[in-house]
Amino acid sequence: MPLYDDVERVKLRFLQTCETLVNQGRLDDDEFQGILELLDSMNDYDDEEFRAELSKISKGISDLIG
Repeated sequence: MPLYDDVERVKLRFLQTCETLVNQGRLDDDEFQGILELLDSMNDYDDEEFRAELSKISKGISDLIG
């Protein structure tokens, strides 16, 4: 399942970036937990819905995904 592996790698890299933002104080723990929950259920969303939910969690983090 190469595509699954690629998606998991992207999710891991995204979480590492979020952890860095938490350490820098640019993302709080509640936002990080919301992102974890969103990533766990990301298959339930289309691209637009996912971006909208991510934007609700944290305005700044959505800049990372363009």
